[in-house]
Amino acid sequence: MKRISYLIICAAALLLAASCAPKSESFRFIQISDPQIGFNPGDEKATIDWFSRTIDRIEELAPDFVICTGDMTHNMFDNNWQIAAFDSLLARMPESIPFYFTPGNHDYRTKEWPGSRDFYAEHYGESTFCFMHKGSLFIGFDSNLVKEGLVDQEAEQFAWLQTQLRELGPGADHIFVFHHCPVVSTSVDEEDTYSNFPEPYRSKYLKLFADNGVTAVFTGHCHRTAELEVDGVSLVNCGASGIPLGENNADGTPNTHCLNVVDVTPSEATWNIIPVDGGQEESNE
Repeated sequence: MKRISYLIICAAALLLAASCAPKSESFRFIQISDPQIGFNPGDEKATIDWFSRTIDRIEELAPDFVICTGDMTHNMFDNNWQIAAFDSLLARMPESIPFYFTPGNHDYRTKEWPGSRDFYAEHYGESTFCFMHKGSLFIGFDSNLVKEGLVDQEAEQFAWLQTQLRELGPGADHIFVFHHCPVVSTSVDEEDTYSNFPEPYRSKYLKLFADNGVTAVFTGHCHRTAELEVDGVSLVNCGASGIPLGENNADGTPNTHCLNVVDVTPSEATWNIIPVDGGQEESNE
């Protein structure tokens, strides 16, 4: 009788564990970047129209959620009309499609705009996130800490990243990471620029991603699309849903207002960066 009871308890425990485990399912999410309301010399409010079109396109594509990798406005700290416009358009989204954010260099700057980091936190919440969704792991972090040289805060965040990846990554179908400024723009050997992580941060983060089996890292900042693979990790830079910079993307295709549609199954993930106004631009398939 004791043995039967023990077996029943073990079976119940296994069933409970199975019910609590993330369920692997197919789903879609969307990445957008750099709507940057107010950034368009001569016609600042044209960006409102483009973000409105982006919202409409997202609703048509019906993702489970959206992740915006920074620069929601051009200067949210000093221009109330920019953040008011962004908020009013975002409010059109159905509650069934949540938004997650990572900060960009136009969302806060600790040296130029004192208090803007706290302002960001009050408006958008934490600058990091971590969650499981239908069997995949999603992690967002704050690349401003690297770019601004905030050494202590960056070290604390990096330790947090390590913990999330090591504790949650092994059980995930896929691991997706999000932040604003790319770790690498076009080559791991490129010089330190405005558009990448300086060394030694570059090597440190690339190693972290590779060692923990990250599927893809999605970024923005450059207002043009680019993609490369480093040690099995796809580094995907989405162009701007706001104003493109430069006529062409890194691969020579026309640069336009765009968003990144990511379709995920338990066995694979495909991303397709498409124009906001419709059509297909490029895919990793």
